[in-house]
Amino acid sequence: MRYMLTVILAAFLAGCVAAAFTPAEAPLSDGAIPAFGTAGTVAISNAQPSSESVIVYSQFGTTITSDLKAITEVMVQQAQKELQKNGRPTGAAGSKSIGLKVKSLRSSRVTGAFYSRSQMEFQVTLGSGQAIDFRVVYGTGVPLADTALNGGIAEGVMTLFKDERVKAYLAS
Repeated sequence: MRYMLTVILAAFLAGCVAAAFTPAEAPLSDGAIPAFGTAGTVAISNAQPSSESVIVYSQFGTTITSDLKAITEVMVQQAQKELQKNGRPTGAAGSKSIGLKVKSLRSSRVTGAFYSRSQMEFQVTLGSGQAIDFRVVYGTGVPLADTALNGGIAEGVMTLFKDERVKAYLAS
């Protein structure tokens, strides 16, 4: 009996170990972001100064951590790719800038279902000085935190380039 309790306790504690999440691009399909006009060149930068560890998933005895600077960097890289793919030069000259800053990213699994979702809050600072806050929610039938977290970042990129304020700034 004592041996069995030790085994159960060891198995329980093994499930309580923290893991690290390394953000990666979740590719967007062609057409996920409609084409938009860009006047001049556009620079997208990482405006997140913090590289402190944050919890991005904590459920069922599992805790996953990452840092917001690394998450923002993946969003910046994906935004640059989508800008190249979907941005259409209008012929006007000039330069534009967009600063991205992920403020939070959390994933959870819906209890009793094979469904995960993530929620991300981020801020966009346009070169004009305008700051815009966004909150996106992404859901997936894949019950893995990594899939939901990476999908949340991609959802943020789609939201960025579908926003009328951002599109008006890029086209001006």
